Amino acid sequence: MTGWKVWRPPPVDEQIATWTIEEPPGLQTLRDALRRAVANRAELGADDADELADLLGIVATELAGNALRHGRSRAVVALLRADGHLVLDVVDDDPQAAPVVEHRPAGAGGLGLLLTERLAQAVGWYRTDTAKHVWAMFPLSLR
Repeated sequence: MTGWKVWRPPPVDEQIATWTIEEPPGLQTLRDALRRAVANRAELGADDADELADLLGIVATELAGNALRHGRSRAVVALLRADGHLVLDVVDDDPQAAPVVEHRPAGAGGLGLLLTERLAQAVGWYRTDTAKHVWAMFPLSLR
């Protein structure tokens, strides 16, 4: 098992959108909303926007699903722009539980954090008094 590094993403330049997910069926709505939010970014070309929307959708649903399952609370997902990157910041109400990557055999499930590590440019997490933030960062240009 590997723990994620405790650190914060770069300072936020812009909060693009925020969604609150209360139940697992909201994860598909989140994925669709992320696609629309990324498509509306003027600085992204069409190819980058499609590929980035796919990556963000996968990671956001994995992290929000973990927040719902393990944080036993709603998940608040923010899409942010910071220092030439897009950052997904997923917040749950369980500041005590650190994210833990478990290396399991294929098909055993529980691979969302490992997948996030592989898809994102950087990942991390941090606590506040009342919440845990788990984040993943992606470059604005994938080329």
